[in-house]
Amino acid sequence: MNVQPHVSRPSTHLGACVGFWLWALVGAGLVFGLISFIVFFLIPPVALLFVLVRWSRWKQGPVLVGMVAGAGLPLLVVAGLQWNSWQHRVVGDNTPNPYYWGGIGVLLLATGLVTYALALRRTD
Repeated sequence: MNVQPHVSRPSTHLGACVGFWLWALVGAGLVFGLISFIVFFLIPPVALLFVLVRWSRWKQGPVLVGMVAGAGLPLLVVAGLQWNSWQHRVVGDNTPNPYYWGGIGVLLLATGLVTYALALRRTD
């Protein structure tokens, strides 16, 4: 039996998880660079994106959902940083609400993780 050149090796669960979290790192870096408004912070995630697309076996499939999950991580960090101020707020001082950032961050993270788990279950 000959293996066709376009057929790839079956990936292990650990390998798929590594690919998912690498894409999550790209998503987190892109969102961090966008919410910080500093263009310099966009260079490392774009470089990792280029490496993953050009030289990685994680170019397609359910691992790309990691970008959605990773996009929620910086938003959760921002919510965590605002939490202390929120707990000690005074009415009318315009303290930012961490629930806005945290809600969207949890939504993105949960959506990415659930979609990835369902996609893996479907391929097995």
